[in-house]
Amino acid sequence: GRYSDTLGINLRDEGQSERDERTVREALRFFFSTEGYVFREFILEEIVNFVDASGREATQEVLRALGLSNLPMPSFIRAISPSLSDEDKRMVQQMRRLSAFLLGDFESVISPSRDDLQRNSQRLRQLIPVVREYAPELRQFATLLGVRLSEKALSRGLNWASGRLVTR
Repeated sequence: GRYSDTLGINLRDEGQSERDERTVREALRFFFSTEGYVFREFILEEIVNFVDASGREATQEVLRALGLSNLPMPSFIRAISPSLSDEDKRMVQQMRRLSAFLLGDFESVISPSRDDLQRNSQRLRQLIPVVREYAPELRQFATLLGVRLSEKALSRGLNWASGRLVTR
C-alpha cells in the first residue's frame, strides 16, 4: 500500500478529509513551533508584500472603475500607495497560484472554474476544527501581519515627508 514515512500512516486506509486534517495539523504545529520561526518570518514577509501589493492593485482598480484614475492625486497618497511594479504584479499572480496549489487545487492553477472554488471551499470548511486548535497562534500571527503592514505604509509616508523636508 501507500505508506508515508513522514506522517507514519497508510495513505490508502485514510480518506482525503483525514489526510487533510493530519497534514494541516502537522503543518500548523511546525509553523508555530520554535523550529518554524525562520519559515514563519519568511512567510510573514511574503504575505505582507502580497497584501500590500493586492491592496494597491485594488485601489487602482476602484479608481479606474469610477473614472478617477486620471485625476491628479496628492503626492502623499501616491507615496503611500505607489503603482505596482512589474515585480509586484508577478508576485500577486504567483501568490494566487500558490494559494490554489497549496489548497490542493492543482487543476485550477491551470484553469480555475466555479466547481474548483466550491470544492476548495468545502475542503476548507472541513478543516475549521483543526484550525481552531491554533486560534491563539493565528490571532498573534494576524496581529503581527497588521503591524508589519502598518509599518510598511508608515515607512512610505515618512520617506515622503523626509523627502519634502530635504528639498525645501
